[in-house]
Amino acid sequence: MENTLLEDSDINFLLDADESKDSMCPMNQATYYQQLREIGDDDEAEETITTEVLEDADEWFDEMWADNRGFLTFRSNRITDDAYDTYETTLHGLSYEEAIDQYLERWGWTDDEYLQFMNLLEDSTEVQSGGTSSQIDVEDVEFFPSPDDEIKSHYMGMPGIGFGNAAAKYAEPFVDKIQLKSRVTEINSDFEEYSIVTYTDEDGTETSIKAKTVLVTVSLGVLKAGSINFVPALPAKKQEAIDNMGFGLVNKCIMTWDNEEDMVWPEDDMWFLLVTPDDETSGQWTRFYNPSMFKGVPTLIGWIGGDDAVEAEKQSTDEVVNDVMINLRSMWPTISDPDNAIITRWGLNENTKGSYSYPEQGRDIFTDAAALQQRLGRIYFAGEATGSGWGTVIGAWNTGQVAAEGMVQALTSAE
Repeated sequence: MENTLLEDSDINFLLDADESKDSMCPMNQATYYQQLREIGDDDEAEETITTEVLEDADEWFDEMWADNRGFLTFRSNRITDDAYDTYETTLHGLSYEEAIDQYLERWGWTDDEYLQFMNLLEDSTEVQSGGTSSQIDVEDVEFFPSPDDEIKSHYMGMPGIGFGNAAAKYAEPFVDKIQLKSRVTEINSDFEEYSIVTYTDEDGTETSIKAKTVLVTVSLGVLKAGSINFVPALPAKKQEAIDNMGFGLVNKCIMTWDNEEDMVWPEDDMWFLLVTPDDETSGQWTRFYNPSMFKGVPTLIGWIGGDDAVEAEKQSTDEVVNDVMINLRSMWPTISDPDNAIITRWGLNENTKGSYSYPEQGRDIFTDAAALQQRLGRIYFAGEATGSGWGTVIGAWNTGQVAAEGMVQALTSAE
């Protein structure tokens, strides 16, 4: 569907249509499936994997994550300022992986099925953040909070909505001034009254323009790659934040089927999670979102994050779909191959080089984000990595608004 300009009332009406469905993954409400390894009595019998609905998933989630003996309580008690006075070991400065390992050791979890369930939860944090659990700072973000904590969100991928439509609406008054399919290569502010921005268009033609103010909203991945030459060079504090902030990778495998009878999964369930019997597979296409009710055709979206997402980008589309379908067929043996599949590859995209920022172990993401957002003369910075901590879309929106207001004030006061 092509992007079409919508009025505020239209957008709000369509968004409100799915308000009762949280597009964030509510871990305590998802439907869990579990792969079980079975070996016959004969020593030479082949190993087989069977899959069944994990009926006790709610109890497992509460026991290992949300209840008093769960990881959330363990984490919150050991990251407080006075944790040193109460516990022999604290979690200050540790990664999520290290913290979870401490938790498992503290409570003596040894049951293989419970441990694989925890692996799924740990790998799901990588989808939420884009980083690997060994790099995510355990102090800054509480993944999958208590079931009592609600996250109100809207699914933007509905036909007639989408971020493209939102962008088209707000860009309408000055769409003729927007140069698309062009990459900025240099921002030179070594002038008293203006900066010179140099960009290359899709034909390879290089153009330089003068600007009284400049807003930089490229991704942290693009800044890390040094794709834009700043003259003079960025201050050491800002560059240090760029170099050391966490910037992760999350990708999706979006699949649709043309016929209603192809929907063999539970129509009204929004999320499906698959517990695998091996550590190395617990993050490989084991999390699926079902937006079929919004799309008008059977649709499933597989998610993958962290190092698993990096490895998946090395595969062809057919290879990715094959891996995804292996897991889906273990859950629903009669499922057919999708009629259409789109694989995102944000790490390979020259305009993003990744997905979004995350709290790197040993770093203060709030301090880094503030340093990244700091204005440099007439150059303003905005984007999800410059927000008040880990925030993706809302961080990008809010910082863009703050920067725009500052630019307007600067331009009007100079008149």
